[in-house]
Amino acid sequence: MSSTAILRTRIDPIRKARVEKILRRLGMTPTQVVNMLYAQIDHRKALPFAVTLDDNEIAPPIEHVAETWGKLDNEDFSKLDKR
Repeated sequence: MSSTAILRTRIDPIRKARVEKILRRLGMTPTQVVNMLYAQIDHRKALPFAVTLDDNEIAPPIEHVAETWGKLDNEDFSKLDKR
């Protein structure tokens, strides 16, 4: 059996109850979710979600992706066909 560490944290009890109810419906425990979060941080070397002070900081990348996809609609990709 692998060794484990104990993580203690403080959280609003109302939020805790709400989230644990959701997790039960998903068939997950808080421990599993924390382990998943830590695994993602370890893998990405960053948080798996944006942390910003302003929601507008998220919009430009999304707009950029939409603009790029729009440009690709008119692009000729026949040169990629290796047949």
